[in-house]
Amino acid sequence: MSIPVNKTLEEIRTDLFEKISSVQQDGWLPEFLNLNRGPVRGMIELWAWGLYQLYQLLALVLRQAFPSTATGDWLDLHCKQVGVERLAATKAKGTVWFTREGTSGNVSIPKGKIIKTKPDGEGIVYRFSTTEDAVLPDGSSEVAVSVEAEEYGRKSNVSSGMITEISTVIPGIDSVENRSGWLTSEGFDREGDDSLRERYFLAWLDVNGATKYAYESWARSIEGVIAVKILDQHPRGQGTVDVIIRGSAGIPTQELLDAVDEVVQTNRPINDDVMAKGPAPVNVTIEAELQLVSGDPDEIMSEAENRLTALFTKPPAIDDIAPLSMGTDLTIDRLTAVVMAINGIKKITWTLPATDVQVNDDALAVLSSITLTYSWASEE
Repeated sequence: MSIPVNKTLEEIRTDLFEKISSVQQDGWLPEFLNLNRGPVRGMIELWAWGLYQLYQLLALVLRQAFPSTATGDWLDLHCKQVGVERLAATKAKGTVWFTREGTSGNVSIPKGKIIKTKPDGEGIVYRFSTTEDAVLPDGSSEVAVSVEAEEYGRKSNVSSGMITEISTVIPGIDSVENRSGWLTSEGFDREGDDSLRERYFLAWLDVNGATKYAYESWARSIEGVIAVKILDQHPRGQGTVDVIIRGSAGIPTQELLDAVDEVVQTNRPINDDVMAKGPAPVNVTIEAELQLVSGDPDEIMSEAENRLTALFTKPPAIDDIAPLSMGTDLTIDRLTAVVMAINGIKKITWTLPATDVQVNDDALAVLSSITLTYSWASEE
């Protein structure tokens, strides 16, 4: 939005000189004033700077006066008028498995024991702590234990198999792992201005009744929901509505689904048959050979894997890569563009997927595995 009160310092200075000349001509100021230097010019410059700061303040206030351009605390004030509050960050929670080679005796696993991932491609380690006392009983080789991330945010929504190290030794325990579906509650970043602004406008739209905007507004009010798709054209028969949600880790946990289901069931009209569910997962396996012309192969391969992983919103997130949305096809061209942004790569040969992956409106591409190899380009 253009700011109608915006003026540059040079424009203000020019206006002042024009006004002074006009006043001199009217006889209100002596014509022999030196406007190029000295105390008079100093006073003019100070006044011009003061006016410039006033215009800067007016421009700021004007931007913050409208929800479409307001930011930060100003946007929070607008949202409070319609009962919308910025969603806070949360910690990832889940279940990991402690294992041992034998099965003899009871092994105590105290609350607060630290486990962690190996360093990722950016050298970051994600740490978790056990949230309950547990016992690996005599006769068993493994036990499931609840854990919570040390840090807030979605980056702790690590994929299965990443948590493999025990920081504080537990006598009798040999290893730890997070298996498929280990998350019970997604970690969520503090809501940004763009998302909060969208929910502000949804709050106005949902006053029109139980429209698709109302269902989206209700679902988006739950921490952990980052995207919603409403299927309101009777997807399961007359009077049915499906609220499909995406969590910060992709496919939502049952805890998140239950929270969304509770809010939509509370607010829905009595005649609507509403179901909250996650998108249908479309599993994607990536296999490719990178042909290199320069650079450190290990660094290139690590960066390529991180960039491909970021397409599916698993950590580490990369700013220049937009994660795949629900209903978005995964094309070979998109995969190639993500990897070819890395210096030192001449060509990519994709084994899997062999063709573009089609994703329905109620589905989401989910990364199963990545296998990358490399070769050096010939000097022909």
